Amino acid sequence: MKKIVILSSLLAVGFSLPAIADVKVELSPELTLLAVNGSEDFGEKWYSNTREIDLKDGDNQLLVRVEKLIPQAGDWAKFNSKPMVISFNGKNETVKLSSAFKINGVQAQAKFEQQPTLKLLDQSGDTVNFNFAVLPGSYSVLSGYEKALTAYNSKQGNVEFLPNQIQSVPVSNVVMNKTPVQPSTNTVVFSSVQSDFLSLTDIERKKFLQWAIIQ
Repeated sequence: MKKIVILSSLLAVGFSLPAIADVKVELSPELTLLAVNGSEDFGEKWYSNTREIDLKDGDNQLLVRVEKLIPQAGDWAKFNSKPMVISFNGKNETVKLSSAFKINGVQAQAKFEQQPTLKLLDQSGDTVNFNFAVLPGSYSVLSGYEKALTAYNSKQGNVEFLPNQIQSVPVSNVVMNKTPVQPSTNTVVFSSVQSDFLSLTDIERKKFLQWAIIQ
């Protein structure tokens, strides 16, 4: 009875048990986040400069690429690496994802293109284990990455990162459509981009134009 009274008193003054923390991933400046757990819809615009993201405890997957201006012969050139998939398991921690070495010149860029590598560290600076792969298949900024990412996860058996409509089907029974899909016309693509642009606020339009200029 005494314990009940004490607990009631604590609750009365606003005492509450600490909330269960999730996994927070911090991205280094050279990395751009493209997809989270198999989806490009992770709460931010696809051209946004997301620097950190909160994830659930357990298995998670990120699709990122390096985007950086590299000095070349007195000028600057934009380096866009191939998209990279990392999958890891975490619980109640903050981790930082970055390229394995500094990409600050043409030689470093060439090295990264030949052997792309990332590192994932916890707050103590210790390495966090993760699976790594360069995303195979065809993709682009306009067409998106989900189709290629779904194909990759299906082949790897990563059911937890597949779209809901595919998760209900055994991975071994998933059949990829081999029928060529006719590409959309330039008019359709432009109209879609134009519609997205017009739906933005003035601040978001400014950010988009700043991003587009350096592409």
